[in-house]
Amino acid sequence: MAVTITLPDEMETKLQHKAQTQHCSIEELALDILGNALEQEEAFPTPEAVVAKIQATPPNPRSIRQARGSLAEALRSAPEDSAFDLATWEREWAAVEEDIKAIARADDIAEGRG
Repeated sequence: MAVTITLPDEMETKLQHKAQTQHCSIEELALDILGNALEQEEAFPTPEAVVAKIQATPPNPRSIRQARGSLAEALRSAPEDSAFDLATWEREWAAVEEDIKAIARADDIAEGRG
């Protein structure tokens, strides 16, 4: 079977250079590269396949540490951050929310939703 593939000039130059260094023709190198790519099981697995692989992977015992107390207690007894100003944070957060709403309104207008 004959197939014609048109390559961008830059890719052709790289392919030609690599073929010369491997002492083979461009066609032989292209067939080798394509054959290797087709032999690979799945170059880009689906997100579902990635999640399934992660779920099937057993935990690494070296990554597990036994609890050394109560997280809730540690959070309750943590020192307060004296530099944190709740009023300033609430003002800044309100400004961020207004910016988000303005962007959403502008998007709605631009996309004909309002």
